[in-house]
Amino acid sequence: MSVGVSTPSPRIVWEILFVFRQQAELESQKQQHLNQVKKLKEETGKLQTHMDTLDTVNEWRLKENSQNASLYSFLYDTVFLQLVFPDSDGSGPEAAAAEQRLSDIVFSLHLDGERSHDHARLVHTLVSQFVAGESAWVEKYPTRGDVPKLLHDVSLVVSRCRLLGEELRLLKMWGAMRLHILSLTCTDTRVHVVFSSLKAFLKFKVAFSVSVAGPVYHLEVESFQSIIGETSIQQIQDVVASFTPSRNLLTKICRKIHQTLLC
Repeated sequence: MSVGVSTPSPRIVWEILFVFRQQAELESQKQQHLNQVKKLKEETGKLQTHMDTLDTVNEWRLKENSQNASLYSFLYDTVFLQLVFPDSDGSGPEAAAAEQRLSDIVFSLHLDGERSHDHARLVHTLVSQFVAGESAWVEKYPTRGDVPKLLHDVSLVVSRCRLLGEELRLLKMWGAMRLHILSLTCTDTRVHVVFSSLKAFLKFKVAFSVSVAGPVYHLEVESFQSIIGETSIQQIQDVVASFTPSRNLLTKICRKIHQTLLC
């Protein structure tokens, strides 16, 4: 006697198909979520790369931040800028936050003068002169909305001073071999350079005064001393006058002095 196989009812078939369909939809949603997570990770990685790049470009770092004060640092945590805001109960609209007025802008410089290099001291002296030269910081940058411009303007000057310090360091390293620089020292805002060439039988000392105006620095011949030979201060002044303020200005001047007088 044969045993018949019962056919599942339409309801059971429908329930099975419904379960399969739900599983397929869940798998599809799972894959979509995985794709979204992957995309977010990629975007996060790109954003982090941009932030890292921005950190290398920015001259400032935010050290502390609260409702009533912010502290920024420059030059490897040796120059600090503190922004002070009046007390607030926090009940104002967010749209008015940018108009919150500053009550004080305070700069402080922290450099170990005895242990630091002379070119680092020159850089800090220039930054200090820049800060002292602006007597009305709060009037110039009165609100929280002006802080980005404040940071930008300070960064321009700090960047120029920092690059000058790096330029001086490099000139000390290879100037003797390439440009006949016997010595290079810095005092206050002056750079003293001694040039010496056996081939040209010349030796002289030049003192350049350095000043910062906006995003560039300027050089002027402050004093000159001919030690061996007949080089004149006018020759040095003519070299300096042939250049406009630009990056690596001192290096360009020293190179031209080397090419025109010492070779």
